[in-house]
Amino acid sequence: MKKIAILALLAATGVATAHETLVITYDGGYGSAVNNVYNAVLGADPLAEHLYNPAPGSVAAYLASEHVDNIFIFDITSFNMMDGSDAAAVGAWYNSSKSAVIDGRSYGVYFNGGSGTDEDRYVQNTANWFLNNGGGLWVGTDHNPDWTYNGNQYLAAAGFQQIIDLETGPATGFNASPLFDGVNVAGLDWSGSGWSVGHTPVGLQPNGVSLSNILYSGPSDPMISTYLVPAPGAAGALALVGIAALRRRR
Repeated sequence: MKKIAILALLAATGVATAHETLVITYDGGYGSAVNNVYNAVLGADPLAEHLYNPAPGSVAAYLASEHVDNIFIFDITSFNMMDGSDAAAVGAWYNSSKSAVIDGRSYGVYFNGGSGTDEDRYVQNTANWFLNNGGGLWVGTDHNPDWTYNGNQYLAAAGFQQIIDLETGPATGFNASPLFDGVNVAGLDWSGSGWSVGHTPVGLQPNGVSLSNILYSGPSDPMISTYLVPAPGAAGALALVGIAALRRRR
């Protein structure tokens, strides 16, 4: 009923409703904060749908029956919860006309997310970029191999290299990105003080797109990588900034 009411309101005000956003959350049993990605996406798209701990094959079935422009996959598990049909369906859905964001420190959204935080703004900016620019794919995990069982399968199926390794050094810099609009990037740190993240792929990918590093521990230690369509202009040019005193909060 809530979705029907929102649709009626949008129709009455003449707002288009062509976009469809799907959030997929794989939860290893960590409590309500696993919904932080979905809740943040709702701030950009109140019609977003949520597949929470979908049974193997459910993602494939959903994509076969629904029109989807944007997919967010939040893998907060230490075990496999999907099957090959799910990965294949997302791989068939993704193409280079869609943006992509790969986040190897996305557990920051779990620990530091919540209404109005920098993590929320970053996720909402990503959702808005997808909504306004032809759709996109966001895949969030943590370090490999413990927390990438599902996310890396989706990445491989979509033609991306996988999230690898374990990084415990603090984030030291970022490249300017429209996804960081209004975001204090220091609030996105999820490394250092013994915590760990994964390294995201950068550069030319098997699917032909080229990923840019936008948050990193060092130039060779990327934590968030993006392929944005259309490519950002001058506002998205390289702007290396040191981030002081970045520490995790759990």
